[in-house]
Amino acid sequence: MDKVVEGPLCHDTWRSTVYVTCNVQVRAWEKRPDFLKGCNLTIEPGTVVYVAAHNDAAYYNGCSCHFGE
Repeated sequence: MDKVVEGPLCHDTWRSTVYVTCNVQVRAWEKRPDFLKGCNLTIEPGTVVYVAAHNDAAYYNGCSCHFGE
């Protein structure tokens, strides 16, 4: 990865390969998905963004929240 993003999401420029961790912080989503409005986030063309899920576990490991375990 060229950049790991954690904490507040805004006021940044992403390029190359970016990994967004589970503890990224965005504004609350109320009524409409506009939590990036006024964010000033630039993602340059050709950038690859990976977004963590399930407490940063790799998706191929599965998740009990999907299997009811």
